[in-house]
Amino acid sequence: MKKIVLMAVAACMVVSANAQNPDAVKKVMDAKDFKEAKSLVESSLSSMNDEERAKSWNKVVDLALAKFDKEQTVQITNQAMKKNDPYDKEGMNEAARVAVQAAFECEKYDQLPNEKGKVKPKFHKKNQERLNSARNALVNAGQDYYNNKDFKTAAAAFAAYVDCKNNPLFSDYDFSKDQILGQVAYFASLASYNSQDYPAASRYASIAIGDTAVAKDAMDIKILSMKATLKTKEDSVKYLNEIKELYNQDPANERMFSLLTEYYQATGDNAAKNDLISKQVTQYPSKMAWALKGESEMGEGKWAAAIESYKKSLALDPEFIQVQFNLALCQNNQAITLKDANAGNLTPEAKSLLQESIANLTQIRAKDPDHLTVNWPYTLYQAYYLIGDEANAKELESLISK
Repeated sequence: MKKIVLMAVAACMVVSANAQNPDAVKKVMDAKDFKEAKSLVESSLSSMNDEERAKSWNKVVDLALAKFDKEQTVQITNQAMKKNDPYDKEGMNEAARVAVQAAFECEKYDQLPNEKGKVKPKFHKKNQERLNSARNALVNAGQDYYNNKDFKTAAAAFAAYVDCKNNPLFSDYDFSKDQILGQVAYFASLASYNSQDYPAASRYASIAIGDTAVAKDAMDIKILSMKATLKTKEDSVKYLNEIKELYNQDPANERMFSLLTEYYQATGDNAAKNDLISKQVTQYPSKMAWALKGESEMGEGKWAAAIESYKKSLALDPEFIQVQFNLALCQNNQAITLKDANAGNLTPEAKSLLQESIANLTQIRAKDPDHLTVNWPYTLYQAYYLIGDEANAKELESLISK
């Protein structure tokens, strides 16, 4: 009995694999509009065999390209002859997108082996040769959708352009000559992000990162997309691993270093954070590396060590106002530590620290008079008070009370 059941199951699988639906295919072949044909294919796909699927999707390509070519001809004529004949721009954009996407589907089934186990594609060459204009039109189509805030469709248009690179339909195409691929990938990631498709946004951002013109912005989208999907512990681990991978690809990248440090800080893994910072200042010293080292030391109340780290950061960027403020704050605290250790009396070292703090804060005051960047008034008041400059301290009282 068991053998009979297994044979029956096998027979069903064979029937399913060779299922045919000539009526559905005929309806697709008789369609006059690409939207109708696409709808018919999608509703009947499960009942067709692979050959029928390829043939049906190719019909969608035929009709979509016919629509695209018709409207584009009017558009080009208008531009060349300075005419203003009406044409269906929205329909042209949709036809370009559907033509490329349908060609992808056709290729998928066209490349599958037939009942004899042989691959004999019927539509590959023709579709490869005739899709260039439609593919190029996807860029403007995506921009139109994006400007109309139809982010989901914009993402689909930009993505279809980019996806050609890895689709076997375009296996013979030299994409090294495509100078805008990275930029279009960036727009695909941006549109995907705005439509809240974060996995797609991250995927296309990874491609865009390879283009120096958009790499920084693409990295921002990738990071935001990864953060947007952080819901479970597994998500956090995945995020950490991706940030680690990006950091390892470019250890000198301050953004990746900062993000990795931020992750360890948020999760309370101080050992990993301090190890990373120590490695960074040794192998890839930068203003951010020294700043984060100072911040870590400051958080632990290691005022003297933090002062030295902040000074090294400022040596690399004298305009790093947040670091200059933190330096002054640490100088005040170190002065207080020395004063307390000396029975409440200022030591020469403590006085020198306060003088340096006042100098730093005076510079900050000139750059940020309305204390919008950092809240310097109280720290400067504290330095004046500690050093015994009552007149200047009193002058700041009105700012502190605001």
